[in-house]
Amino acid sequence: MSKLWNKKEFHTSKLLKAAIFSLLFGVIAGCSAPRELVGSEKDQLIQRVTGRWQCLVQNDYVCAYNYTTPAYRNVFSQDLYKIGKGSMLERRLTGAKVVNYDSDAAVASVEVGVMSRPFKYTSSASRKLGPRFTTIEERWMWDGGKWWYHELP
Repeated sequence: MSKLWNKKEFHTSKLLKAAIFSLLFGVIAGCSAPRELVGSEKDQLIQRVTGRWQCLVQNDYVCAYNYTTPAYRNVFSQDLYKIGKGSMLERRLTGAKVVNYDSDAAVASVEVGVMSRPFKYTSSASRKLGPRFTTIEERWMWDGGKWWYHELP
């Protein structure tokens, strides 16, 4: 009976250590996020946003996939990410600005300005419409010393 008790005690101790380690890791990771987004921290975020949009402008979804959060990439493969992402639009990034930052959650909201038009005009109506300007709000998360695009599944 004492052998069974020792195994149970060891297993409980192991689970407790794992829980404490996870909690400490979460606190350390959260502390590493910038408290405010100013100067170089904001520049780093805008650089990541711009880099991702350079991939999208080129319709390079493998490149864009590399900007998604590590958690997203652990669940969804590049092949799954590319499904339904093809675009018949020619796009151009016109600007990006940080509109909100929650330091406790390490999440930033970024407004991205995009000018788009069809690669090939398929009708006189699309030709008359011409290029369209759109503002897109994106969520970016701080993790492991980098900004990552929060892709919704």
